[in-house]
Amino acid sequence: MFIDDNSICRLLKDRDSRGLELLFKYYYRPLVLWADTFLNDIPASEDLVQEFFVSFWEKHSYERITSGNLRGYIFVSVRNQSLKFLEKRDPLREAVHVPVFISEEYGSLVEEYELGDLTEEMLQAVETEIQRLPPRMREVLTSVYIDGLSYRETSEKLNISISTVKTLLVNALKRLREIFSNFLSTFC
Repeated sequence: MFIDDNSICRLLKDRDSRGLELLFKYYYRPLVLWADTFLNDIPASEDLVQEFFVSFWEKHSYERITSGNLRGYIFVSVRNQSLKFLEKRDPLREAVHVPVFISEEYGSLVEEYELGDLTEEMLQAVETEIQRLPPRMREVLTSVYIDGLSYRETSEKLNISISTVKTLLVNALKRLREIFSNFLSTFC
C-alpha cells in the first residue's frame, strides 16, 4: 500500500492514530538526522523528535496542516525546537571538555577523556592544581562538579551571585585546561 502525505493528512484530520503512526514511521529518522545537524547529539535529537510527535498529537497541531505543507511544517517545527533546546542548554556544562580527574579525597569525578589508564602521577597533579586554585574558585569547582549542585544552589551556599559562580567556574576550568593541555600532551 502506497502511503503519501495526502493519506497521512487524511488520517490525521479524521483523528485516526494510524496517521500519527505513519507520520512517525516515514519521518522519524529523517527528523532525527535533521535535529542532529543542529544539536550534534543523536540521543538528544531522538528525544527531541519523540517529544515533537507527542506534542504534535496532543496539541492537535495536525489540524493546521495540509498535505502540501506537512513536510515543511514538521521540519521547521523540529528546527525551531532544536534551536530552543540549544538556547536552554547550559553553555558552561556543555562546553567544558577539560579533563578533570579527582581522586577519592574529592569524590569520584573522573571524566572520560580517551586517556586509557590514569596514572597516580596524573591524579596527584590534578589534586595539586585544584589545591592551588584560589579558595573561591576551588569552592565553586567542588560545589558544582563534586557536590553536583546547580549554579543557583552554589550561589546560595556560597552567598555569591550566579554570575559570579559562572565566572569563577569558567576561570577555574580555563586554568586547569591550560595546565593540563601541556601536561596531557606528554602522556598522550
